[in-house]
Amino acid sequence: MRGVGPVAAVCLCVLAGCAAKGERIDVAIPSTSPNQATTNSGSMGPRVVVKPFDDVRLDRTHLGSRSHLWGNTSYFDVPNGTVGEAVAKALVQQLSKRGWQASLDGSNGTAPDATISGTIQDLSVQAVSKVGHTQLEAKNTMMVRVANHGDESSIQERVMSSGSDEVFWFEPEDAQQLVNEVLEKNIEKFIADTKLDGRAVRLR
Repeated sequence: MRGVGPVAAVCLCVLAGCAAKGERIDVAIPSTSPNQATTNSGSMGPRVVVKPFDDVRLDRTHLGSRSHLWGNTSYFDVPNGTVGEAVAKALVQQLSKRGWQASLDGSNGTAPDATISGTIQDLSVQAVSKVGHTQLEAKNTMMVRVANHGDESSIQERVMSSGSDEVFWFEPEDAQQLVNEVLEKNIEKFIADTKLDGRAVRLR
């Protein structure tokens, strides 16, 4: 019976997550680097420059938080740069996969057909650990704007999505995967709702 106490303490520590108060948890957006993402080199799609999105979230301090079983809190943050830059990188990756000639700064030396910018109204991931499981929720709402340079026209669309997951053993990758899935869902919706008219981008 003497061994029961230490074993129980270890089990409770595992269930609680054993995290220090205020611990930072890095969440990479996008989840893959440009070298890992599949792109269509030599594409004839529209040339677009994507600008960092404006971050107007109510709480811009962190990307979200994890509430531990014993009341401690850890915080999710992008490891480098800003959330607006991270969203722009994710958009460039998804556009490139679909044949668009997308870049962050237009450094390919040619004038772009369009410039994409936007506003992040919500991008967050929350995790709440309880006995035996951790519940995760992610949300994303953003406005995407396209300025066509050929005819000086413009379009914009507001997209929003959310997702949830439940895991027994929480890993930081769980939060990273969920928030990227929600963001990619919105980007895919934006792409599906647009069409090309020559070198201009239009809403369907």
